[in-house]
Amino acid sequence: MANHDEDSVKLALLAHDLRTPLAAMRLTAELIGTGPLNGTQKDQLSILIRSIDALTQMTGELVTAAEPGSQAETRPSRIADVVSEIADLFQVAAEAKNLTLTLKIDDEAREAVTSSGGTLRRVITTLLDNAVKYTAEGGVTVEVRAAGHKSEDASGQGDPSSILISVADSGPGIEPEEGARLFRPFVRGRHGRETAPGTGLGLWGTAQFVREMNGRLTLARSETGGSRFNVEIPLGEGDDGLLQAEADQHGTSATSEDASVTGPLSAHVLIVDDNETNCRLLAALLESFGISSEAARSGEQAVGLVQKSDFDAALLDLHMPGMSGVETAEALGSLRPDLPLIAVTAALESVGDTRLRDAGFREILTKPLSPAALFEAMKLASGRRAG
Repeated sequence: MANHDEDSVKLALLAHDLRTPLAAMRLTAELIGTGPLNGTQKDQLSILIRSIDALTQMTGELVTAAEPGSQAETRPSRIADVVSEIADLFQVAAEAKNLTLTLKIDDEAREAVTSSGGTLRRVITTLLDNAVKYTAEGGVTVEVRAAGHKSEDASGQGDPSSILISVADSGPGIEPEEGARLFRPFVRGRHGRETAPGTGLGLWGTAQFVREMNGRLTLARSETGGSRFNVEIPLGEGDDGLLQAEADQHGTSATSEDASVTGPLSAHVLIVDDNETNCRLLAALLESFGISSEAARSGEQAVGLVQKSDFDAALLDLHMPGMSGVETAEALGSLRPDLPLIAVTAALESVGDTRLRDAGFREILTKPLSPAALFEAMKLASGRRAG
């Protein structure tokens, strides 16, 4: 967001508040995944989790963008991966309408990256949503290919200078006179007005996002008679290779985390959160690890429970009415200096890692909560009891 006016702050606050139910949704999905599922159910659950993660990423970007002095996300994302993930998300919707959804990615475009992964996600999501929504029969085809090349290397081929992403459908198409107005706010095509509800903001917003990426958005007639939207994205210098190293590192970490979730633990944990749903979800997840728990809905109640009962660790939400998570941690630390305190938060940036460490937190878990990360943190509590 370019300016930090009242509307920007309200939007950021809404995005911030959405992170709590999104975290609860993801944790619920993870819990469902621990039970017996058939192959189709596993695929559907995977799509649900990726959809939640996409929404969580968007809300995080909105919160960050509203902060004075903030800068846009610059971590590179592989373009092919972003498009593939979104295509997977729309596969179910396409199948429900008996449509085919085909993804084609040229080898030359597979390693191309962009520093605007979140923005690209929103662009492709809108284009695919429209394509599936307004196509009655046939299918949708998404293509990713190199559109130009930088100076050639010794082998006679240079790296791509831009990537072209096209979303084509077999729908009714868009008349040329309508296409000239379609990227304006609150303007919809005739077929769209007649067949489905909408606001006319999707393509206008898409055009704005493509412009932010210094790209180009065009509309043409597809080979199947419907519409073809083309998004051309210029590639920046120095991005290639950065993503692969980061992805390899993340992949190794993720494998290690998943492999570590084995065997029951023995511990009794205090959950401190004013949100009842969060308490119940955390309790269910801890139970799946073999860990018992009690819940406190406020900092004051947590202090009372620690005075009466023995706990091996405490999981604390940071933002609660009355005593905050930091204030609660300081109070619990005075009562039980040896009690491991673990922060569970969707808004780490509002407190800061240093402040949490100073308050006595030994671990910090961010929402949406990873069961593997929670299991690793609980090893501390289990080890304390065993000792």
